Amino acid sequence: MTLPAALEARPDACSVCSGPLDPLGRCAKCGVVFGEAYRCPLCQAISDVEASGTPYTRCRSCGGPRIPPNESPISEAEVALLRSARSEQLRAGAFRAGSGFALASGAVSLLVTLVVFLVTSPAALAKVAALIASVVPFALSFVALRRARSHAKKFEAALQQAWFLAASRLVQAHDGKLGAKDLAQLLRVDEARAELLLAEVSVQDLLRSPAELAPRVRVTELSDPVEIAAAAEATVSTSTVGRT
Repeated sequence: MTLPAALEARPDACSVCSGPLDPLGRCAKCGVVFGEAYRCPLCQAISDVEASGTPYTRCRSCGGPRIPPNESPISEAEVALLRSARSEQLRAGAFRAGSGFALASGAVSLLVTLVVFLVTSPAALAKVAALIASVVPFALSFVALRRARSHAKKFEAALQQAWFLAASRLVQAHDGKLGAKDLAQLLRVDEARAELLLAEVSVQDLLRSPAELAPRVRVTELSDPVEIAAAAEATVSTSTVGRT
């Protein structure tokens, strides 16, 4: 399999330790990476990937979701999904931080309000207004937390779709002869995750080409109930005559 020109744009040896480089441009001795194959589509830095809190990998430079480089170049659809996932990830983090800030502000506000109530004796209407004002940050925290969860779900969906496209691309590059172990090594995931990705790819292939499936059930129009009853009576009469 010939490598794309982007993968070939790398030095012949490691500039750090002078060690040999693999076909993608990773040093076998010190682990430093070179070449366009390791350029992050999000931050444009030449950097390797690392494990993250999710079952997938992320960029060491920007922390964004990233598909490990391999002999098959990443597609534009995968890049678009990774950018969408990164956007949703940042939004989820921002709303999560806002939720925490609002929760802390509400707790401080409520504490100050209770202290004021103990020291002074405001009117009942003033107490109600102060309590309502103290509850507002808690409501904002709840709303921000729900938004954070919504963006987190969109992040997971975009991430799974990106890795599905990557698995489909690698399966096509190997003419469909790619096992779970090999896919796990290429995508740097565990074999269980690789098996799930292969299953999704197989189902998608079946849905795209249903004509290749062998027919197993023949569907016909429903018969008239009167004709069915007449046919049953004729069968019974024939068997009765045969016995006599």
